[in-house]
Amino acid sequence: MYTKNILFNFPKNLLYDFLVHKNNKMNDLRFLKAVDITPKDDAFHGNINLLDAEWWYFDAIFDNGYSIHIGIRTYHIRNFGIVQTRINVYKKGAVITEELKTNFFSNFSTSKEKPYARINEDNILEFDEEFYKKTKQWKYKIKLKMNDAEIDLIFIGTSKGWKIETDDNSWVVPIPKAKVTGTVNFDGQIMNVKGVGYHDHNWDYTPKTAFKNIGWFWGRIMGDSLNLTWANILHTNEFVDLIAVLNSDETGDFYNISPENFNFVYDNFEKTNKKLIPKIFKIKINDDNNKSNKILIDLDLETIGIQHTKIAVFNYWRYHIKTNGKMKIGSKSEYIKNKSQIIEFLCFKSRLSH
Repeated sequence: MYTKNILFNFPKNLLYDFLVHKNNKMNDLRFLKAVDITPKDDAFHGNINLLDAEWWYFDAIFDNGYSIHIGIRTYHIRNFGIVQTRINVYKKGAVITEELKTNFFSNFSTSKEKPYARINEDNILEFDEEFYKKTKQWKYKIKLKMNDAEIDLIFIGTSKGWKIETDDNSWVVPIPKAKVTGTVNFDGQIMNVKGVGYHDHNWDYTPKTAFKNIGWFWGRIMGDSLNLTWANILHTNEFVDLIAVLNSDETGDFYNISPENFNFVYDNFEKTNKKLIPKIFKIKINDDNNKSNKILIDLDLETIGIQHTKIAVFNYWRYHIKTNGKMKIGSKSEYIKNKSQIIEFLCFKSRLSH
């Protein structure tokens, strides 16, 4: 199968040069494989370079039509810099509460041995080490308050975590899928919530990352027992990394998907925040590299809501999308119908010459 990103017929625009890139030769595709992790992988990694950005990301989609994103992001040179915390609350894909707070890095406490984050006297991220030792499940307590928003949530992983490390950047996904319970308080309204969530952690990002890369699409598709995490990382208009990892709650394992067997398609560009960005996506996978566990995936993703924000000076769009299609591994098939998911598009450059 010849792997490519496909765009259909639209005129050139601000992001067209950026998104339309030449088809990769198959032998140019890197097979970036996920491997097993320990709690230390989700701890703070600190300065690898002179200036580093590192962050913990949590999101959840609740049964009542609301969803949430929680972010803890550090920008620092050694012990100098800032820490930003963020809470976004959505209803049916539309942002209704957005809070961002910045603290000095000197007010931030963390650990290089296990997941932990504290600002001043407040523990905002705690990993339940005893629960992990007893059950091998990852459990986090996230408690954060800023202005008119407050969250107190428990994330318990139901899928096996993994990581992918390269010479450029590192990405650990301790919780591809979680049961999430707790409370969300915004604008004087207190909600008891339950739903499904996701957590990852990235580090070793520097100004060179933005200089050397165009950006990326990322997302996760959660079914009842099959869960797909994927990324399309655009390095140049001729070189991309295609990553797809499938988790099975039934087998308790994860499965790497070869990039030559992963097709990612985007279409239906519309102007959002003065940029033309895609609104429809398609994922097709036909991978038999996992021996008896052949993987077949055919999914259509349609935008139902978009939030635009900035990460530093770069454009970032968080999508809520409606998903329809099928995922299959071995004899296990799962149909997904009108299921809400979250994906993202980060753009370091608005134009790429070719």
